[in-house]
Amino acid sequence: MRILIFLSAFVIASGCSRHKAPEGLRVVSLSPGITEIIYAIGAQDALYGITSHCTWPPEALREKESVGDFSFPSMEKIALIQPSLILAAGDGQGKAISHLTNAGYNVRVFHPADISELFRHIIEIGRLTGKEKKASELVADMKKDIRSIPKVKNKSVFIEVCPQPLIAASDKTFLSSVCEIIGLKNIAVFKDSYPGVNAEWLIRQKPDFILLTGSSEEEFRALHPYIKNAKLLRPSDIDIIVRPGPRITRGMREIYYLAEDAEKKQ
Repeated sequence: MRILIFLSAFVIASGCSRHKAPEGLRVVSLSPGITEIIYAIGAQDALYGITSHCTWPPEALREKESVGDFSFPSMEKIALIQPSLILAAGDGQGKAISHLTNAGYNVRVFHPADISELFRHIIEIGRLTGKEKKASELVADMKKDIRSIPKVKNKSVFIEVCPQPLIAASDKTFLSSVCEIIGLKNIAVFKDSYPGVNAEWLIRQKPDFILLTGSSEEEFRALHPYIKNAKLLRPSDIDIIVRPGPRITRGMREIYYLAEDAEKKQ
């Protein structure tokens, strides 16, 4: 099950140039989204370690040392890198972050709740790596791209995270905020970010769309044959919609066109 994830950010001041990475900076990224941001702003020379889940851009897996799993990275591999800065996502990484912090590492956690917070985090990562100008340019490009994306009108969505047990991404999640921007209102209004729900509840809610992130259309239909009226939306690449990073605007655009195409087929 993929519940990708991303936590509150903290800003660190640096006395170095705005355009040059701090001398001796050695970064380990424990988040796929953060790794994408680092490459997008041209700060990859300061990146020494990534997780096995950091699959984009493709050269990251070839160029950088893997420190293991997203939730349980190898403390031994991280120690060998001798990082001066570790950037983490937070959700699902609590134990690892605690161990690293207790070991004396400088750990910064980034978990954007929405697009605006993601933009602030990109700027902060730019500051940390001496790439503030590039980060500002990236944010400006992303904002321009979002403004060009058409909006869905008066439609609701259920965001599936796992098909069985049926788990939703609630209105408290980053992905929900992404859907809201393009006009899709999340029906899963809960206190928890990823609540379990039952099929009967989902049928009663009558969402216009079900956005699939944890199963294929065929799998979802087979598991929930009585949920017939909602149109299923399955992006071609789930990573671009669940990772808070530079490619999220591509994901937003794809969700819109999937919804538009589904409406035309009605």
